[in-house]
Amino acid sequence: MRVSDTLLQNGRALEWLTSSVILAYACTLALPGDTLSTSVAFAAFRQLGLDEAALSVPLSLIAAMRMAGLFINGNWRRSPVLRCVGAVLGAGLFMGLAVLFSVPALSGQSAALTTGVGTYFVLAAFDVLAAYRSAADASYYQRH
Repeated sequence: MRVSDTLLQNGRALEWLTSSVILAYACTLALPGDTLSTSVAFAAFRQLGLDEAALSVPLSLIAAMRMAGLFINGNWRRSPVLRCVGAVLGAGLFMGLAVLFSVPALSGQSAALTTGVGTYFVLAAFDVLAAYRSAADASYYQRH
């Protein structure tokens, strides 16, 4: 079993990418310091009463669950339902981040959108595609 096979086999590289982005986001929030107070871009997060721990723990769990499902799927057996659930969670998470990062600009607290809005919107779109693809895989495996 090669690491490259696990990451790239069966076209799952984008799912690994989005899972890794979630994990990197969670790890960054878990580092010492108050990340959410560093920029007006995080104003909506603070208004919702979110802090680093409230975000990093569930994000770490989502990323770990997705990575476990992808690893199992790529090495032992097909697990499209687990992949689909992970992709739906990822799409919702990324869309939520895109919305939260757009709030300061839309409410007049900031003069412009941050790059996070477009970035997280694109990641959400690709996770929607991954959810569709894994649901199609689940349907295929149920029929055969």
